[in-house]
Amino acid sequence: MDSVLAKGFTPPWLPRDVAEAREFAYYGQLAFFGMAGLWFLVMLIALVAFGLSGGRGLLALGIFGFFAMIITGLSGIYMKKTVIDAIDQGRFHDAKNDSLIWIFFGLFAFVLPSLLMLLAYAKLGDALATQAPAGYAPYGPGMVAVQQPGQYMPPPAPMPPPPVPQPAPQQAQPAHSAHPATPMYKCKNCSVQFPMFMHSCPNCGAPKQ
Repeated sequence: MDSVLAKGFTPPWLPRDVAEAREFAYYGQLAFFGMAGLWFLVMLIALVAFGLSGGRGLLALGIFGFFAMIITGLSGIYMKKTVIDAIDQGRFHDAKNDSLIWIFFGLFAFVLPSLLMLLAYAKLGDALATQAPAGYAPYGPGMVAVQQPGQYMPPPAPMPPPPVPQPAPQQAQPAHSAHPATPMYKCKNCSVQFPMFMHSCPNCGAPKQ
């Protein structure tokens, strides 16, 4: 039965609003099962009356009661798995969102489960609003601007290294100009040349003529 009917006690670690929401959901599940039993009686009475006296209205009521019994019974089973079990596991957002589904299906159960699930939905909303950090606001549609990627620009080419200054070439020292050519005299005796200022040949001693 634990897989079908939720436990009546509330886990002690739940916040106050969430604990109250779980309590409303628990009574909502009981209301679903109670209305499923009521629809079973309506279906049974309508079909028996149809068998005894006939009448399309009784047959239609019996058929509608059969489907309403199935819907409300399954709603009680799956509401536990999606709302009560989610609360016990700490998934408060999931439990709040799934409560809206069972508010709609509760209309087949004479509205009583819908009212209880609506109270559970409101309590879960209060608990989530209290736990949200100050200043937190979820993004609404159109509030997030998507930045378009810019045109790709290649990186600049690396700059060449500055030229290394080369040492200035050493200029060749100008060679000392030779002394002005000294007038030479050729000896007529031995053909040796000697400066004009000499009076005789340094080779053979012959006097300059």
